[in-house]
Amino acid sequence: MTEGRTARIAFIGAGLHATESLYPNIPFIPEFDFVALCDKDKAKAEQAARRFGIWHWFTDVETMLEEIEPDGCCVCGPPAMHHEVGLQVLRRGIPLFVEKPLADSLEGALELAQAAKEHGTWGMVGFMKRFAPANVLAKEFMGSAEFGDLSSLTVTHGCGPYENTRKMLHFNGIHIIDLARFLGGDVERVFAYSSDGGNGNLGIAATGKLEGGGVVQISQNSGHTWEDCYESVYASGSKAAVFVDGSKDVEVISPTARFAAGDGLKLFGFRSRHTVSGNIAFWWAGGHYQRGYWGELSRFARACLGLVPSSPTLEEGVKAHQVIEAILESAACGREVTVSAAPDPAVP
Repeated sequence: MTEGRTARIAFIGAGLHATESLYPNIPFIPEFDFVALCDKDKAKAEQAARRFGIWHWFTDVETMLEEIEPDGCCVCGPPAMHHEVGLQVLRRGIPLFVEKPLADSLEGALELAQAAKEHGTWGMVGFMKRFAPANVLAKEFMGSAEFGDLSSLTVTHGCGPYENTRKMLHFNGIHIIDLARFLGGDVERVFAYSSDGGNGNLGIAATGKLEGGGVVQISQNSGHTWEDCYESVYASGSKAAVFVDGSKDVEVISPTARFAAGDGLKLFGFRSRHTVSGNIAFWWAGGHYQRGYWGELSRFARACLGLVPSSPTLEEGVKAHQVIEAILESAACGREVTVSAAPDPAVP
């Protein structure tokens, strides 16, 4: 591998999330050569190309892929587009980075994963919370001897209003579901309740059994405003615990991780705190490094060069869809549901 080589990567989609959360990170990734972009809306494509200094822009996906022949391709738009355009990319044997959710159905997500196998390529899904520094540190600590064996994991997220529970879980809940899997492993079975407070104020509370033996609590609601979302993670192990506030701050609760021994003191809740915000969290573009957008795109570029394995894979995206289907089915039928690839079409 030649040192300093870059991956020639094209981007499909020039909407709000792409241009405000993803594109701004690319200049800070040495391995990412942004060679072309495409959007069916000519005005969006032209404006994004001008704003980010991209010479080659297109309004037709096949034309761009044919002319540019990129090393990899990113896709960001609505779920149906992820599925449709993602298949176009994979069927050409081109590695794919696709935003979550993979598709608007579990069947569509499975089709993407299968297409990658059939055409000898691979894909990544945009679960950026896996790359937020606070969550990376939490996972590292949870894998240490100081943490011990995971007994309980609680993940909570509150966002702005949605018109139905399925959409809320696919667009926001899927992030904390994947974060739970990233930190705690696969979910074996779930029992869930749902609520509807009107005006888009929805709630899901699910308890799950992890294949590794611990339990997980997943809470997602749409009772917040979009300007004031909420997120937290609390993991309890056999020797210590860890709390992550909004993918920003990590707090370790452990007798062996204190900043001082506290000899002769009996202090309830005496603990240490490690913060990863400050000078690295908001160093550009509203904290994209802290939130994980830089990390996921950097990983994709390096995976295109063969420097690292692709992760999280399309199969990881499928598993998140499977957990969502199990939660929805359990909330509808009022019983425990085993997480599997078979969704219940009767669930709204």
